[in-house]
Amino acid sequence: MNIFAVHADELKPVRGETCLVIPLFEGAEKIVSGAVGKECLKTLQALLGKNILSGKAQSCYYLATPGAKFQGLLTLGLGPEGKLNAETVRRAAGKASALLRGHRTKSLYLDLASAPAFPADAFVEGLVLAQYDFNVYKRPAGDASAPVTVNAVTLITHSGADNDGLARKSHRAALIATGVNGARQLANTAANEMTPTALAEFAKGVARESNCSCTVLDHHEMADLGMNALLGVAKGSAEAPKLILLEYRHPGAKKTVAVAGKGVCFDSGGISIKPAHNMHEMKYDMCGAAAVLCAMMTVANLGPKINVVAVVPAVENKTGARAQTPGDIVRAYNGKTIEVHNTDAEGRLILADAMSYVVDKYKPDALVDLATLTGACVVALGHFAAGVLGNNEPLLQSLVRSGEATGDRLWPLPLWEDYEKLIEGDHADLCNIGPGRDAGTITAAAFLKHFVGGTPWAHIDIAGTAYGVKNAPHLSAKSATGFGVRLLVHWLLAQAETGKRGA
Repeated sequence: MNIFAVHADELKPVRGETCLVIPLFEGAEKIVSGAVGKECLKTLQALLGKNILSGKAQSCYYLATPGAKFQGLLTLGLGPEGKLNAETVRRAAGKASALLRGHRTKSLYLDLASAPAFPADAFVEGLVLAQYDFNVYKRPAGDASAPVTVNAVTLITHSGADNDGLARKSHRAALIATGVNGARQLANTAANEMTPTALAEFAKGVARESNCSCTVLDHHEMADLGMNALLGVAKGSAEAPKLILLEYRHPGAKKTVAVAGKGVCFDSGGISIKPAHNMHEMKYDMCGAAAVLCAMMTVANLGPKINVVAVVPAVENKTGARAQTPGDIVRAYNGKTIEVHNTDAEGRLILADAMSYVVDKYKPDALVDLATLTGACVVALGHFAAGVLGNNEPLLQSLVRSGEATGDRLWPLPLWEDYEKLIEGDHADLCNIGPGRDAGTITAAAFLKHFVGGTPWAHIDIAGTAYGVKNAPHLSAKSATGFGVRLLVHWLLAQAETGKRGA
């Protein structure tokens, strides 16, 4: 997306399928815009007076103005001025996108001259997210019905504004949102195409196109390393498992952090098979992997002063003749033995080997994992926040702050020693599930804690936020959200700035 910024008195004549967006707060009695002709402004004012348009949050009104400077005018409802925040603007941009698509708008002008505090970068981010459309499997119906998206945004500013800074900030927001859409694309792709091998090829592509290196371990290499927890999950599938390592390094960096993403490309539950209802959604069990890989792609494009290692254990969990069975005992990479009481608690098994390997080989200053790990997290938090647990309070708080800043919100859950007793095995060191349904998200994290050693670590359970989130107009309710990309990018950039261990 092309982004420009010009002062209001320097605005040149515009052409094509254009629209001017005018931010409007709830309760406003007057519409202010120096970019609109008097007659158009008078019409908008009359519509405001009749309550046909308003400044209520996410209330958008499009006025066609053929023959005027712009082909259309759109008022963007933001709610009360005192409650303005980035998430409000993202959601308003989502509402606006639907209207603009219907009017086939290609170029937007955002009037900031009368609203200098308006976060233009959040608007651009929301717009890019809202314009994402997963349609690769649908036959095109013809040029006339092809979706039209906004490809240029011009910020109209007041005379003292830092136009270069505004444009850079908005361009970065568009770049990050594009990374989110990349994760959505990976997750939405059908599981018969998005196999562990395909995911590994995507990671290799990221490495080729950016300042990253990629290593992919195959079945034999993992077997030689003793990654039996991971390989046990993969036994029931004809698709070969992969361990994907994607590294971004900056020559001036002193700090190394690691991020891990659960990559179960399809989860049938294995022998502990899932119900048929909504099983098709289990292609989304690799949303953690998608977020981690696309966050790495974005970070590499931004170039912060930090070293980052991403690890993705990629498998399918199926019910083939060689599938792992309840009661099996496996020895993980770090030597701990695990009783597998439920083959549908597989994400923690593959993460166990992946994370202990990264901790052993790279000795990172901090480790964060993202995983669609437990239905219990959906029960506890619903679809508007992911659960976060870990062994380092400063690390957890830094992630919560990044979540608030980006809209990828997190809610801390306890990880007391009491919970660790619940995942002790009868015949092995550990069991992959607790004794009942209680505290399922916490017991899963308690299990993972055994595979990070003393490394500052945080586990983010995105089971409720990874897909199917409703009432978020900048995201589709019927597909993946890309949750975690914005969170990780923001957090990694902050880590690059602080350079403090666990900060």
